[in-house]
This record gives sequence, structure tokens and C-alpha cells, in this order.
Amino acid sequence: MAITITLDDDLAAGLETRAKKEQLGVEQFAIGILTAALEESESVTPREAVTRIQATAPNSSQVRLAKANLADVLNSAPSDPCFDLAIWNRQWSIVGAELKAITRANDVAEGRGR
Repeated sequence: MAITITLDDDLAAGLETRAKKEQLGVEQFAIGILTAALEESESVTPREAVTRIQATAPNSSQVRLAKANLADVLNSAPSDPCFDLAIWNRQWSIVGAELKAITRANDVAEGRGR
């Protein structure tokens, strides 16, 4: 199966550089990375994944600093004329009841309920 992946220029350049160091073609190198990631993801438990994520240093390029206080922004936002709090509360009550029913059904099916 053929798959086309579009990469930004910096990522493509980094991939090319690493492939050259490994004396591989870019496609061959990318396949190796993807294969290793898939094999690793199948053997990692959720707890191991969380531990790894927690141990990873933050990437400053992925962090956006706050530019304002969220409460202030929300308080100064224009009101939505289409929003009806009473309707929203009724709909949320229905969703909550559905979630409770699903949880109860799961508990019964898994032997935790009566």
C-alpha cells in the first residue's frame, strides 16, 4: 500500500539529514521509524506511556504563554444570543443520565453491579 505524507520543510530536512547519517534513503528511514513506533506502542502499557510523557522535558516550541486571564476574557466575551441556559441545563441533564445508565450497564455486565 502506498501512503503519501506531507511534511513541513524543517521536518523533511531533519529526516533527510538523519537518513544520510544512517546511510539510508529517506523513505527507508521513515519506514524504520514508523515500524519501530508501532511495535513499541503495542508493548507499552498506559502507565508506562504516562510515565514516559511525565519524564519528557517540555518542548518550548510547543508552549504558548497566556496573553490574558481566562476569567477576564470569558467575562468580557460578547453574549451569545442563541444560547439558552435553561435548554443547555436540560440537555446536560439528559447527557448525565445517559452516562450514568451506561456506567450502570457496564458495571452489571462486568459483575460489579446488582
